[in-house]
Amino acid sequence: MDKAYIIENLIKWWGDLSYTVWMYFALFLPLTALVYHFVRRDRRKYVLLIFSWIFFFSLSRFLLFANIASSVFVWALGLKLEAINSDKSIKRKERKKRKKRVLIAGIISLLAVLIIFKYLDFIGLNIVRVTWRMGIPFDWKMLKLAAPVGISYYTLESIAYLSDVYWEKAEAEKSLPNVLLFMSFFPKLIEGPITRYNEFRGIFEGVDIHPDSLATGYQRILWGLFKKLVIADQIAPAVNALYEGEYMDGGVALCAAVFFTIQEYMDFSGAIDIAVGSARIFNLRLPENFRQPFFAKNASDFWRRWHITLGAFFRDYIFYPISLSKGAARISGNVRKVLGNSVARFTTPAIALFFVWLSNGLWHGPRWTYVFYGMYYFVLILIENILEEPFVKLLEKLHLTEASVPVRVFRFIKLFFIVIIGEMFFRAETFTKGFEMFKCIFTDLRFDVMLNNLENISIDRYGYFAIAVGLIVVITVEILKEAGFPLRERLEALPVPVRFGFWYACIFTVIILGAYGTGYDAADLIYAQF
Repeated sequence: MDKAYIIENLIKWWGDLSYTVWMYFALFLPLTALVYHFVRRDRRKYVLLIFSWIFFFSLSRFLLFANIASSVFVWALGLKLEAINSDKSIKRKERKKRKKRVLIAGIISLLAVLIIFKYLDFIGLNIVRVTWRMGIPFDWKMLKLAAPVGISYYTLESIAYLSDVYWEKAEAEKSLPNVLLFMSFFPKLIEGPITRYNEFRGIFEGVDIHPDSLATGYQRILWGLFKKLVIADQIAPAVNALYEGEYMDGGVALCAAVFFTIQEYMDFSGAIDIAVGSARIFNLRLPENFRQPFFAKNASDFWRRWHITLGAFFRDYIFYPISLSKGAARISGNVRKVLGNSVARFTTPAIALFFVWLSNGLWHGPRWTYVFYGMYYFVLILIENILEEPFVKLLEKLHLTEASVPVRVFRFIKLFFIVIIGEMFFRAETFTKGFEMFKCIFTDLRFDVMLNNLENISIDRYGYFAIAVGLIVVITVEILKEAGFPLRERLEALPVPVRFGFWYACIFTVIILGAYGTGYDAADLIYAQF
């Protein structure tokens, strides 16, 4: 094979480096591990930092320097907060005021950078809409700025780090390279999981790569590739065809929402599996981001199982601070005087929930459908919280429990429709499209068009077979995990030839059933855009 041809293709693939391309798991990751293994332990973090910057540069080019600048800023502010914490010559009240000023300045600065890169055009266009309705001519020239990869994730990690130093839950990191690595570590860069600094410190020790961590890491990567390539990428063209098609009835709308929900879960959870597996190779255990979300009992429980690290961030850094704030207590007290305790006890949680879900919607991106998505879950979860106690009393009167089959079936069906409708609006480009689809489900629910066009929505029989096999496997694994079955331990207990045969069979399954090859346009990672 021509040497120039090989070099040309390597450069091309490197420019498209992502978790699901062979260049990542067959070349970039092994090369990183190899160099890591052969350098001294105290220099291994620098190896990871250099390879993380290479990975970052391949995706965002010189926007890497925006990440570096943010990292230096966070490092300096962390040291400033630590210095104020340690200065006992300052009175406690004054020390708290100084810390708060530093923290607020840091959070505002980090959010300002995020807004400039991701939301400036969105804000400008909405100002134009408002001013024109008021009769004030105003124009906005679209900037179309490219955002550094992972900026939504590492911004939240930075805010969490500074807040923990402020609350003295963590010590400020004195080493700049450590903070630089934390902010750019390649396995968690694109889609998270959102990691707290204390969860990350272990990587700085440069622990040796062991055969067990290597095997465990690559097995997790293989599982992620299975979800992404066999299911998510097979069904992605159908989702696009259904949402962008000219004809829409209730059956098409419902199938589009169901297909997208499958795509999103398999895509996002698959990417997290690859991220967690990649970090595991270097003996770092990143936090889990999913825990069988479709076995949840209600919308609140669903979000405790779906995108766990994002939910935990909003809980710890928005919900609790607002719930414990003097302003929320004052509002709750005023409501108690007017409407009584029964209403007042929901006031503070409602205020905190509103800001949590507004932030959740906006975090996903500059679109009103995302804001609606956040408000959708705010309303539903608030209603669930209000009705939870009456629902429990109703179960007692009916002589039922939470574990009763009718109750579990009811909860599953209710959650299914809550999630599907939410994802319908989440994927829709506009409110108009989302409400059109929602309306069709209740006014024109029929499936003849969908059934007659199963082979015309960008999935052939081979694709349907691959998706069906993939879903059967994933659902079976999810059921076993929810039941507490020690699946991995049982696999590891198998004789070596059987165990190796099983994993090789998994590899060939991904190769045979995966969606790639000539003429195939690989679907981008969905949550990478957020």
